[in-house]
Amino acid sequence: MSGVASDSRGARDMTAVATDLNPVQELVLEAAASGTPIRIAGRCHWIDAGRPVNATRVASLAVHAGIVDYVPGDLTITVRSGTTLREIENLTRAEGQWLPLDPPGSSDGTIGATIATGSFGPLAHAFGRARDLVLGVEFVTGDGRAVRGGGRVVKNVAGFDLVRLVTGSWGTLGVITEVTLRLHSVPLQPATLSLAVPGGRNALMQRLTSILAAPATPLAVEIVDASLARSIGLPERQQILILLGGNPASVAAQRDVFSRLGGAESVDNEAWSRLRTVEDTSPPIVLRISALPARLAEIWDGAHASLAGGGGAMLHSMPSLGVIRCILPSGTTHQTVERLLSATPDATVVFERLPSAMWAAFSPSVVDDRLSRGIKLAFDPSNILNPGILGPTS
Repeated sequence: MSGVASDSRGARDMTAVATDLNPVQELVLEAAASGTPIRIAGRCHWIDAGRPVNATRVASLAVHAGIVDYVPGDLTITVRSGTTLREIENLTRAEGQWLPLDPPGSSDGTIGATIATGSFGPLAHAFGRARDLVLGVEFVTGDGRAVRGGGRVVKNVAGFDLVRLVTGSWGTLGVITEVTLRLHSVPLQPATLSLAVPGGRNALMQRLTSILAAPATPLAVEIVDASLARSIGLPERQQILILLGGNPASVAAQRDVFSRLGGAESVDNEAWSRLRTVEDTSPPIVLRISALPARLAEIWDGAHASLAGGGGAMLHSMPSLGVIRCILPSGTTHQTVERLLSATPDATVVFERLPSAMWAAFSPSVVDDRLSRGIKLAFDPSNILNPGILGPTS
């Protein structure tokens, strides 16, 4: 997700946080002293994500933006949390570098929201998830402490990993104010191939095994079903998209490797951008199903069969991580979601977006265990930061 939403149903006061750290601390200290729960927001792109947040005040970090430090020679950049992904892209590409982080949503989302939600996209195949690209983070805890974890260099002293703890915590442990990111060199000649997907579970698994074992280094490998392919301007059939990158000789060699597998066609590189924003036009139900990569074909087949004739459902998957992302249209029934979950047993399910009424049934809380409650108490003892966004803690 490229933006953390505010829940306007419960929030009555929007506060813009300035570019100095002190106002962030002052805001949190004031809220803690008065017992006022606050919603931490970026540019509010995901206001319809669904799970209710019990906040009466929204703190927007959209103006807490800008570049703090950029050292192209070190392939690192430090930015304030309200900086957009587009701003980072524009600056780094001028130096032949990029942040290979492509979460769902537009590039107008903020880096703070992206890290807070732990969002990632197809580029995670080659570059890792959000947590793998963050070298350091600064945040303000629920009791007003300014905490810094990690650093501004690629090598760090080992210790308690605050960076990974805060990444994906949805603002429940602290207000992210600054992040240091690992950059990479921009591929000189990107190219996208589409490979046909044979029918049948075994044939799909064999095709995926051949792709992932091929002597090549693709930047992304993603399965898309026929419905999603049509929505992003590709022929309406199930297919595997492969993003290549590097110098011309490297791309040509990799293209030849995958062409020898059969059924390979060149497609527009913009397909990846359209994939990121495919659900922006209508707030859907979105969930991720994860299992061991070896079970990917089995889970994909079960999910696809359970949604057949469902009227607008779309699926895409990163086979190297064993993750399938299901995009279901607005108005999808409770029974349809239940049928999908039943068809994908023994898999981990993470809900990205749901109607408010469905959260209690399908994901009442992901933080009600003893360890999560202890961590929450240590960082936000008054429970004022995004209370309820991950479900109740008790």
